Amino acid sequence: MTSDLNKIFFRETVQGSSTGESKFVRKRGTRNEFAHVRISVRAAERGRGAILAWNAGTKIPVSFAPAVLRGIQDALSAGASGFEVTDISVTVDGGSFHDMDSNEEAFREAAHEATLQAIQLAAPIILEAMSLVLITLPANLVELAELAVGRRGGEATPAVPAENGSKALAANVPASAVNELFEELLRVTGGNLKISSRGNGYRPRIEPTEDNTRRGFTPRRL
Repeated sequence: MTSDLNKIFFRETVQGSSTGESKFVRKRGTRNEFAHVRISVRAAERGRGAILAWNAGTKIPVSFAPAVLRGIQDALSAGASGFEVTDISVTVDGGSFHDMDSNEEAFREAAHEATLQAIQLAAPIILEAMSLVLITLPANLVELAELAVGRRGGEATPAVPAENGSKALAANVPASAVNELFEELLRVTGGNLKISSRGNGYRPRIEPTEDNTRRGFTPRRL
C-alpha cells in the first residue's frame, strides 16, 4: 500500500513491451455484459509521459472509445505497484463487441484489465523523483556534505573552489530526501552555507546492496 506522500516522489514505468487482452463477460440479473479489448504497451523515452494510440479501427465501436480510454487511464493512474505509470506508449490494437450485450462499463473494465496485464508483462520498474541540489559551504565541511548526500542515496560532483575560500558542489539526490539533507547541512554548518534545489527528473529506484549499505546508503522506503 502506498501513501499519498510516496505517490508524489515515485512513479512506475516499463522496460520492455508486451500485450494484454481481456474478455469481460458478466451476467447481471437477466442481462449479459460483454467487452473484449487488446492493448499493447512499450517503453517510451524518459520524460515523454504517457503516449496513447488507437489502432483498433472499427473492431470497437466509436461510441465505446471514451470508456476504453478511461479504463486505460485508470490502469495508468495506479500501475502494477500503486504508482502512476509514465514514459509508456499504449496502443489499443483491437477487440470485439456484441450488439446487445456490450456497454461502456464493460469496455472500461476490460481496457483497465488488459492494460494492467500488459504493464505487468513488460518488466515494470519503480522510478524515484530526483532533485539537483547546489551547495556552497566552507572547504573544511565538504566531506560532511558528501557523506550526507551519500547516506541519502545521492551522488555529488567533485567540489570546486568558490568565493571567499568556500567550495561548491552539485548533487543529484532523491527528492524524498531533500528536506532531510537541508536540515542536516543547516545544522552542521550553523547556517553558514548556500543551498538550493530543483527537480531533476526520475531514475530507477536503487535497491539495497551490500556495497551501498556499507557506505551508509539506505534507499528510501516505499
